[in-house]
Amino acid sequence: MGRQRQFFRLSAAEQQELQHYLLLPGLLRRQTNRAHTLLDWHAGLSAAESAEHLAMTEGRVYALRRAYQRQGLTAYLNTQPRGGAPTKLTPAVEAALLALLSRRSADAPRRWTLRQLATYLVAQGHTKSICPVTVGKALQRLQQLLPAAPAGLRAA
Repeated sequence: MGRQRQFFRLSAAEQQELQHYLLLPGLLRRQTNRAHTLLDWHAGLSAAESAEHLAMTEGRVYALRRAYQRQGLTAYLNTQPRGGAPTKLTPAVEAALLALLSRRSADAPRRWTLRQLATYLVAQGHTKSICPVTVGKALQRLQQLLPAAPAGLRAA
């Protein structure tokens, strides 16, 4: 048994405000997703359909709907992001990984593990600390940009 479909209607003024909001320059994806979540809900889309349409989880759609109900439209659209710790994946760290992808050093291991890459980045002074999982995410993204990456830098 799933959740019951919640019927929802925006007033004409709210619809107009959302349409105007979406035309603002420089909106982040997070901000457009908030507006589109309400427009999808108004159009009668289920949370699953809205999640697929907006490339987010169904739980996130429900969370955004609850936030709108608690805050109202203006506060909902103007909510500032609540962040955790800043990312340790800085441009300097990505540049160091890119440099490793583009060259092979004689003293480098034949095949790097994520832990070895994280330790290397800290030892070279690119960051104070970094999690191997974060290094893996960066490595995946960089390997998508450079499809012919050396085999020695693939995650082991």
